[in-house]
Amino acid sequence: MRPDPNAPVVVAVDSFKGSLSSGKACRAVQRGFSAADPRREVMTIPVADGGEGTVEAVLAAGFHAVTVKCHGATGDLAEVDYALRDNQAVIEMATCCGLERADRVSGPPTPRRGLVASSRGLGEVIAAALRSGATDITVGVGGSASTDGGAGMLEALGVRLLDKNLAPISPGAAGLPELSRLDLSGLNRKLSGVKLTVACDVTSPLLGPSGAAAVFGPQKGLDEEGIEVAEAGLTRLADLMEAAIGSAYRDAPGSGAAGGVGWALRCLGAKYRPGAAAVLGWAKAVSKISEAGLVITGEGRIDRQTLLGKLPDTIRKIALDAGVPVWAVCGKCDLPGDKRGAFQRIICLSDIEPDPDESMAKAGLLLSQAVEQAVREELGR
Repeated sequence: MRPDPNAPVVVAVDSFKGSLSSGKACRAVQRGFSAADPRREVMTIPVADGGEGTVEAVLAAGFHAVTVKCHGATGDLAEVDYALRDNQAVIEMATCCGLERADRVSGPPTPRRGLVASSRGLGEVIAAALRSGATDITVGVGGSASTDGGAGMLEALGVRLLDKNLAPISPGAAGLPELSRLDLSGLNRKLSGVKLTVACDVTSPLLGPSGAAAVFGPQKGLDEEGIEVAEAGLTRLADLMEAAIGSAYRDAPGSGAAGGVGWALRCLGAKYRPGAAAVLGWAKAVSKISEAGLVITGEGRIDRQTLLGKLPDTIRKIALDAGVPVWAVCGKCDLPGDKRGAFQRIICLSDIEPDPDESMAKAGLLLSQAVEQAVREELGR
């Protein structure tokens, strides 16, 4: 299907993990397309699913950045940005206390780090947004480093988590089995008047074989013993919280996200929303895509999982519903032949640079070059 030569091109590409943020990937595609067809309008929509890049995508949609200090998962203190527009704030857990930040500070995940990693920094940024007057707060919880059930976040918001001696428990999942008393009396009162939303692409429960510790703990460093410790601690925290608030959210969608932070936010009154839908909504992506002549989406690796509801697939379906052709760009494509027809064209960096290290190091340049070549071929030049 040849794109309409008069309608704008919409570029909504997810990040290429380890090499390009969504914004950089979109701009690389834009440069390549414009080099081949400078008369064509090319619009970029940085996208994310609630994890890394969420704040960047929201800033591109018209929010402004607010810089605050918060603790990382391993206790380091650094400045981070959240997004604010009027009374609406968007916070990205990955920048506050996520895996990438923890890896920069302490290296790759270890079993000990997995147990002591805390979500406290997220609570500190939520508290800062409350002080700024935000009454509508969305928290993107992808890319977390902790499995503490949101205990650190709750503490930063005024909740006291105490052991049998009425002393504060240790940080992270390691401290949860010590928990004897949960005191909500000091919870930040501003939360009562706030609309809270947890944005993510994880729908798993808090506990069990599909829960926060069992499924996501290993990528954060937890070994088998650590998973057992975290599971027992999360169960203890959930039991005490449910006795205190009279509601059970452990099986609610998103409760297993971010090591249980999704559950803790639900206990504070948050509603669950798929992260991709939230970001695309702020960007008014549906209307922009519907008016396009061509949509270009993609991510670092395109495979069977891509077509099971990941961000590029969401964008693809919006475009196809509007009758707009869709191209995909990627670093590597592992889609089987019978699935490649999901996109009108797939532009793959590994086709022009087979060395993965080189491809990642030069991803922006290669992406621009590959898109320029594809557009020239379409135009018959």
